[in-house]
Amino acid sequence: MVGYSSVTLRWSSPAQRRRTLTPSAAADQRTGLRHFSLTSRAKAAPQRAPVVPDSPARTRFAPSPTGHLHIGGLRTALFSYLLAKRTGGEFLVRIEDTDQKRLVPGAEQRLLEDLRWAGLQWDEGPQVGGPYGPYKQSERNDIYQEHARGLLASGAAYRCFCTPQPAGQGTASYVTSGCYQHCASAPPEEADERAEGHKKPFTVRLKRPEDAKKRVYPDLIYGKITPLKRSATALASADVDSGSDAADTILIKSDGTPTYHFANVVDDHLMKITHVIRGTEWMASTPLHYDLYHAFGWTPPVFAHVGLLVDETKAKLSKRNLDIALDVDSMRNELGVLPETLVNFLALLGWSNPTDNDVMDMQQLVQKFDLKFTKGNAMVRLGKLWYLQKHHVARRCEEARRTMTMEPIKDTANDVAVEVEKQCPSIRDRFPTHDELREYCGNLLLADSKAYQNAHQYVQRHLYLFSLDAVQPPATQAFYDEDNVVSGTAIANLVETMLRDFDFRQPYRNSFAIGTNEHARSSATEVAVFENHSARIHAAMSHLIWAIVLQDIPPGSPPSSPDNELHQVDSDKLPFTDQPIDEAAFVSSFMNASGVAANPKEVMDTGLASGGIDRGPDVDAVLQRKKALYAAVMRYSRERLSHGLPGLNIATMMALLGYEECCKRLGVRARDGGGWA
Repeated sequence: MVGYSSVTLRWSSPAQRRRTLTPSAAADQRTGLRHFSLTSRAKAAPQRAPVVPDSPARTRFAPSPTGHLHIGGLRTALFSYLLAKRTGGEFLVRIEDTDQKRLVPGAEQRLLEDLRWAGLQWDEGPQVGGPYGPYKQSERNDIYQEHARGLLASGAAYRCFCTPQPAGQGTASYVTSGCYQHCASAPPEEADERAEGHKKPFTVRLKRPEDAKKRVYPDLIYGKITPLKRSATALASADVDSGSDAADTILIKSDGTPTYHFANVVDDHLMKITHVIRGTEWMASTPLHYDLYHAFGWTPPVFAHVGLLVDETKAKLSKRNLDIALDVDSMRNELGVLPETLVNFLALLGWSNPTDNDVMDMQQLVQKFDLKFTKGNAMVRLGKLWYLQKHHVARRCEEARRTMTMEPIKDTANDVAVEVEKQCPSIRDRFPTHDELREYCGNLLLADSKAYQNAHQYVQRHLYLFSLDAVQPPATQAFYDEDNVVSGTAIANLVETMLRDFDFRQPYRNSFAIGTNEHARSSATEVAVFENHSARIHAAMSHLIWAIVLQDIPPGSPPSSPDNELHQVDSDKLPFTDQPIDEAAFVSSFMNASGVAANPKEVMDTGLASGGIDRGPDVDAVLQRKKALYAAVMRYSRERLSHGLPGLNIATMMALLGYEECCKRLGVRARDGGGWA
């Protein structure tokens, strides 16, 4: 059984608790994502005993290369793969290409590429070989002929020299057996003579077992399968592979090639398949397959038929479902779905997940998978797909942080960069090369992994980061708070002061820390550079806002004229930190200080000291004024930087845009040497 180790993370909280989490759970906690399920789970799902075989399972996926791999086909392949890996067995791929007329050039190669992309590497099959090859039915005809002769010799099958009859014209014997010349009762010598001496064309039919009505055809999910009634219409069909409800089913066609059902059973037995997982559309064929196993004297595998995939109207997925990609190639290249997302999504369609967490990577699926399936069809809802996509992108971003490399998100960042180049041709003015743009998009993913569905949607959401040419910025408002006391002019001056004069490279300082933000402290070596910049921008804004608010407070020792005298704030004693502080304690300490702060620094010489904030000695009132000014600065900055569009927090937005682009959008002349680099 595949396992993964746990890691211990320290979480900042009043109690400084320690928790032990799996890596994937840690990723979800850090990124703020919640586990999502479309099913109602008010409480954790009860643990149940896993339904798994006692010995290693050998499973197979046996597609026909007639087009693109359908997502339903990938789902059954996934179930087979997970069972094999859960039990320490083997997963095989076999190409069933007996119907040469339906083959599509290149389909086999695409099919194998899709399986590999999804992470389903087979242990035996095409390109890798194995002890039970060849693994293409078109290369196994001698094997089928040998086994057909064995059934003829045992009397379980017979040669039939009849030709198909038009519908409605068959005799009673034809409806019963599919044969109107009583070929089953002909002596073997006569049949041999007609076939070999006179070269008469013939088919090989399975003789209907005498105890057919008494036989039981078990299924792991549905319990017992009832055989379909025979029909003359099915017998008259030219497609002999479809006549699984015929009495005496054709095993070898008149051209000497095997039917699908015969080759399928022979191959599964010779390749030692123990479990067959497939869709319910094959349930009608299962009694025939059991009869073939009985005719050969072989032990059949365990059959499990999973429900079909349907849309939200409970109709089978078809080309009319324009909002749902039906094949793996479209999911991958048109919708931009990640392989781990698609695998996770498909695994939950029909399998009874024993846990209360639906977000799982392949390793976790292998650990939890068993043969407990739900009866009935599975409804495909794209909402679930996109929630899972967000989680898995967040996990990739967390891995990038952990490994201190962009490699885990390189492909996703490249997809975003390509989409940006399509939507914003002018982006070359800011990023001359594709590699520079890709690195920028990687930083954006680290900043906002929770919003990612696919590249097109993601660029649309963050279009303001790439171009604002088509939108006029809103006019600066007179006030930016509900009480109309925080003026737009004062905020504009504050922002200009920060961009023009503030030293972003100065050391952090903080005397009122209430905890340690380990994630921020490790940013110098463990996260993207833009996060260092974001932390410093946020610290700079808070520093300047404190300067404005505290200057409006009368000095702590009894003032001679409190209505006219203001604090002269020493900016070197104001917090400049990426850590949370005890704001109430800081304000109280400042208000109770005697006299004027030493070495006053006139950082607010642009008229900011009167920034529209009413004075008052009460600590709570000061904190409220600080909060109001902070909110006003954020609102103003968002209007100028993104034209009011929602999205990233302001400090992160500014860090991503870069110093010069921020100055351009905020109408400030950039100083030489840049800002926060």
